[in-house]
Amino acid sequence: MSWRDLIDMAVRNLWKRKLRTFLTVLGVIIGTASIVIMVSIGIGMNESFRQQIESMGSLSVINVYNYSYYGDNKNKDLKLDEATLSEIKNIEGVEAVSPVKDVYYAIIDGKYVCTTSIRGIDPAVMSSLGYTIAEGRSLEEGDSMKLVMGAYARNEFYNPKQSWQNRWNSENTIEIDPFNDNFKITYDTMYGEKGYDKSIKPEKIEIVGIMDENASDSWYSFMPLKDVEKMEAARAKKNGEKVSQNKGYQEAIVKVEDVDYVEDVQQQIIDMGFEASSLTEYLNSMQESSKMMQMVLGAIGAVSLFVAAIGIANTMVMSIYERTKEIGVMKVIGASIKDIRMLFLVEASFIGFLGGVAGILLSYAVSAIVNVVGANMGQAYDLSVIPVYLAVLSVVFATLVGTAAGFMPAVRATKLSALAAIKTAE
Repeated sequence: MSWRDLIDMAVRNLWKRKLRTFLTVLGVIIGTASIVIMVSIGIGMNESFRQQIESMGSLSVINVYNYSYYGDNKNKDLKLDEATLSEIKNIEGVEAVSPVKDVYYAIIDGKYVCTTSIRGIDPAVMSSLGYTIAEGRSLEEGDSMKLVMGAYARNEFYNPKQSWQNRWNSENTIEIDPFNDNFKITYDTMYGEKGYDKSIKPEKIEIVGIMDENASDSWYSFMPLKDVEKMEAARAKKNGEKVSQNKGYQEAIVKVEDVDYVEDVQQQIIDMGFEASSLTEYLNSMQESSKMMQMVLGAIGAVSLFVAAIGIANTMVMSIYERTKEIGVMKVIGASIKDIRMLFLVEASFIGFLGGVAGILLSYAVSAIVNVVGANMGQAYDLSVIPVYLAVLSVVFATLVGTAAGFMPAVRATKLSALAAIKTAE
């Protein structure tokens, strides 16, 4: 008997018992939808965790800290210097490395001033570090006295001649033109205040970009590390301080090619003796906490599908009792044991397949409703996410469940005696 004949007979037999078939398929629909919705909520949680973490910064960036720079590390010989950075750059999976120096400077636009955090980095790798620029461009190799302004810094300019109350009055918001105004920068954060040190001369600087306010570290303004080091040296000289050239850098940023390499690269850096952190640590912790919930939700849905499997088995057993004569006739006219078994397996599989497909469609509808309700309640991320692979696997799983549920009834059908079956049916 060909597959076409088997499928044709299976469809006709199921159609003869439409109500029973519908109720059995309905059980599979509810079971499949239950599993998919429950699992999709777990996936939605993981996706929301990822998006929340990504809003804090890039998942493929590792921050490396040199506590010996401050004298806090027991290993005084540990240095985050050029040799060490080169060693880190050679770790498999590392895309870019930049030393970092954080300072607090004043940016000047005519009579207006903004004091802000400045991060000195290697301009050649800024575009590789995952920073998002809203306007203009990133720092580039060869840049000198160029600045990518923080997203919030452009709105923080004030007139130092005004009283403190008037400076931050919302009605006195000062608008600047980042790309056309003439800017200067100084390490003297008291610039323009009464009695400030006029001997400290600000240096000209050009704004080449504005950070996206939703980007990681958007509260920083960025400029070439060498310019920051030059200004810090001038500050130290002004204050009569000695600048040590042997401490190395305070911090470094490591950009990894793929998120999957982050943990391995981070561990290798830690093994070198440095402190290292990444946002993937927080993501993994949050996802671990959600795994148990996913398992519980999936188990609840699986109970529904298990009940549906019992319904399929019951339907097939009842079908055998009702079709005893048909089975006997098939054996008398020469139908093989395999054909009879396959006929009932195909019917059971068809019930599972139909229920699986309809269950997926129902799942998408319920998922859409859940997400709309969540959005109306102020939820920023989808509560339920059904990826394509989950939909496909669910249909396959429902079909296999149907096949498994129909196996014992199919075997039972093959064991019926042909003559006894015909005699019993008369």
